[in-house]
Amino acid sequence: MTVVHLGARKTARRQLLDTALIRFGKASVRCNVCNISERGALLDIGTQTGIPDQFVLILPRSKTYSCNVVWRKRGRVGIAFS
Repeated sequence: MTVVHLGARKTARRQLLDTALIRFGKASVRCNVCNISERGALLDIGTQTGIPDQFVLILPRSKTYSCNVVWRKRGRVGIAFS
């Protein structure tokens, strides 16, 4: 496990290269989780077409998070857990 330094963040993020699902309504989109903390995560989505500002993130081993998009840039999305 690699811990990312805090910098301006309130909680440390750890590197995590894992596949997850973004679920909204009846639709699901695969994504890669690049890093994660207690408060949010960085997702590599590729195309962001149709991805809403609020969704549920489903990680392996049945972990689910309600999420709000904080920023979007070049196929990546920063999210905060709600």
